[in-house]
Amino acid sequence: MANYDVMVQIHHTNSLPEDDVVNTLHYDVNVPDTLNGTSDDIATAYQGLIAGLLGGVNGITIKWYEPGLNPGGAVFTKHYTTAPYVPANASGPREVAVCLSYATTDDPEAATPRRRGRIYCGPIASSRVDANFVSLTYRNVVLDFGEALAAAGNAGNTTWKMHSRTDNAYLKIESIRCVHAWDTQRRRGLKPTFRTARDVQ
Repeated sequence: MANYDVMVQIHHTNSLPEDDVVNTLHYDVNVPDTLNGTSDDIATAYQGLIAGLLGGVNGITIKWYEPGLNPGGAVFTKHYTTAPYVPANASGPREVAVCLSYATTDDPEAATPRRRGRIYCGPIASSRVDANFVSLTYRNVVLDFGEALAAAGNAGNTTWKMHSRTDNAYLKIESIRCVHAWDTQRRRGLKPTFRTARDVQ
């Protein structure tokens, strides 16, 4: 068994590292599967998510870390380009996201807090923040993304897991779901660069 913590950096079109969106995944990868091949599968999952929902993205970087404090840094890194940035795929408010929830049980509702987690999918393309709720089309994009993450590598060699910090354990993810409400991740917002003021008296 070889568990890894996987950092996925979704790069902003302004190329500023501080504006990257970061997701942390966890995988158990065993031979003959490799970190390189599994990275390619994870990147394919993200490229599907980008094509179907996200905007303002200029490539992704996947970094693999051994569990722990990792004073030596990532043990494997790979960068991927995405479809060319076009105005139609510009991001809306970067705080807006769609939540993919996962659990270590077949019934997500039955999982305790220690046995479930979330991936906040964003930034959302401005053209897709078009209703009060997340449409079934976009929820299916997110669920397809989750299925693709679970299918990374070859069955029996690679397993998508969650990390319970409380129990310091890596546990197999069994189910996913996506609710129809938009989520908010305030820390993802861009810093303001100017203010508009008026003197009213």
